[in-house]
Amino acid sequence: MNLIVNGEAYEAKPLESVTTLLEQMGVGGRPVVVVLNDEVIPASSRSTCGLREGDCVELFRLVGGG
Repeated sequence: MNLIVNGEAYEAKPLESVTTLLEQMGVGGRPVVVVLNDEVIPASSRSTCGLREGDCVELFRLVGGG
């Protein structure tokens, strides 16, 4: 499956959900904001939110600091 992740082409294995993508990319379990085709996907919906060929995904890591 071909996606655009953070502005770059990304070839993923067949995916069932946004959660699967995060796990495949090694960021599963980390605090991230997911934007799918300009829509924020809440953490509670990621396991049921499917992906389609050509979707645009933006990932933002949350960073603490002062």
